[in-house]
Amino acid sequence: MKASLLQEHLLPSLLFVGKNVSFKTQLPITQHVLLMAEKGRLRLATTNIETTTATTIAVKSDKDGGICVPSKLFIDLVSSLPPGKTDLEVKEQTLFVANAGYRATLPGIGTGEFPPIPIKKKKGTPLGKQEFVLAVKSVLYAAATDEGRPLLTGIKIKKTKDQTLFVATDGYRLSLKRTALPLKEDFDRVIPGRALSLVLQVGEGEEVEFQEVEDGQIGFFSEDFEVYTRAIEGEYPAFERIIPKTNSTAVTLDKETLVKAVKTAAIFAKDSANIVKLRFDQNSMTVSANTPQVGESKIDVDVEMEGDGGDIAFNSRFLLDFLSNVTADKLVFEMTGSLNPGAFKIKGDDSFLHIIMPVRVQG
Repeated sequence: MKASLLQEHLLPSLLFVGKNVSFKTQLPITQHVLLMAEKGRLRLATTNIETTTATTIAVKSDKDGGICVPSKLFIDLVSSLPPGKTDLEVKEQTLFVANAGYRATLPGIGTGEFPPIPIKKKKGTPLGKQEFVLAVKSVLYAAATDEGRPLLTGIKIKKTKDQTLFVATDGYRLSLKRTALPLKEDFDRVIPGRALSLVLQVGEGEEVEFQEVEDGQIGFFSEDFEVYTRAIEGEYPAFERIIPKTNSTAVTLDKETLVKAVKTAAIFAKDSANIVKLRFDQNSMTVSANTPQVGESKIDVDVEMEGDGGDIAFNSRFLLDFLSNVTADKLVFEMTGSLNPGAFKIKGDDSFLHIIMPVRVQG
């Protein structure tokens, strides 16, 4: 391989595929990046076995070929180079890099060690950019990060008769987003959240296409970026069962006001399992936290309330995760007693629902 390109074109693509590098497995290839020059294009790819990311860049290529080199070393090297022409050449399983007065060599392994990258079909299902990104962002933070529960680390995407649902839960909270994305009628998969987070990093404003490709893999594509992954096998929890059907209290409140109140109360909740209490009574909400030997905080906020009112307690981290990911200014909170799930909705928007399980507290 012998190719030339600009450092400022190479680095962003390298950083994108580098986010998929895994150091948790003992397979050396998962810690390498594939470089393959062919017909004036340089393809970069990484894999963690479950998910593969790839991107292509236009280059001046004098000789086709490729190599796999240690990803962290190569990223650190390219990051340190100045903008401008960068030459890449492979000789005897070694990558030679040159940029102005900079020279470096990196040991590599053959491209045959890299798992085959699926071949995408000519035409996929267009997902647009805005609606797909909004759907994933609306639920991704509610997915589990504990690899001991792999099914809950994914996002369930299910096509029903008239809508496509995005659902994520870690067992303590649940987010649901209803969309009109045009997937095929029987589509029902749990897609790794980590893979979808990579899709979100595709260039701003680019159109995203979806395909079910060879060997049971699922692909997401833009013009120059590709993300392939496998659906997570298993029976996803029956999330419909925990969605409240009725409520005894409905409260309309301002998001930013709630954010400030919860952040203040959370200061006093750090040593008490991050528990903050919400009390609703006659168009007033009190957000409080109390830790012996630390102190107590109470914040009173005006709200619009219908129903009985009452008390409920949540983990402040779950509240702040939700509030930092929802973009609406006005929210509706619904509850039925202190031990049933609390439901957050966007005022005037029935497509979104976020549920948090309450914490049982004394007094």
